[in-house]
Amino acid sequence: MSNPLVYDTPAFITFLKEHPHEAAEVKFLGSIVKEGMKVIDVGANIGVTTIAIAKKIGERGSLYSFEPVPEYFDILRENLSCNGLKNVELFPLALTDQVGTVDFYQKELSSGIVPQEGVKKFKVNATTIDRFLDERKIERIDLINMDCEGAEFLVLKGAEKTLRRSKVDIFCEIHHDFLSQLGQSVGGIVEYLQRLEFEVHSVSEDLKIGNDFDKPWYIYAKK
Repeated sequence: MSNPLVYDTPAFITFLKEHPHEAAEVKFLGSIVKEGMKVIDVGANIGVTTIAIAKKIGERGSLYSFEPVPEYFDILRENLSCNGLKNVELFPLALTDQVGTVDFYQKELSSGIVPQEGVKKFKVNATTIDRFLDERKIERIDLINMDCEGAEFLVLKGAEKTLRRSKVDIFCEIHHDFLSQLGQSVGGIVEYLQRLEFEVHSVSEDLKIGNDFDKPWYIYAKK
């Protein structure tokens, strides 16, 4: 991407019109993000939803944004700089259920831990949400926004202590094919969150909230 994305400019609005998937995420997040929130952004990519969240939480809010792919991270950093956002901290890390390094696979503007043939493969540093919050002594998180291409369940497992103790909302894109390749499913994610006393809803392509977990685009969970 050669031109930076600046929030609410004609170029930003055009980008969303040309990318309905990202536009839907920005719209839904706009309905749940509140000023002053503390938010974790998992799989920030080039920063479309990151920018929207940062604008909505305002100066009193804090956004911790994670993107392990160096190419995307550089674009993300440039986009945030061009928006003059001071309430975001960027981390070139993957979030999962372990601390160390993990194999990552990159294809165009898609990346994740699910093995793929004929794409770029490399190692990235990884941590868990629980470890990150403990190390930073962050006691409150209000929202976890996730787009992690098959690692959904692993990220949530790595946040179990946080999910047990905190009243946190979760907005999570579901990648069914990638989940199945890892032997996981949206049903397993729902059951896990319900055991942690979350109320879990499906969110469809047109952002309708329900309880159909066959092939939802997203799930939205809250206590």
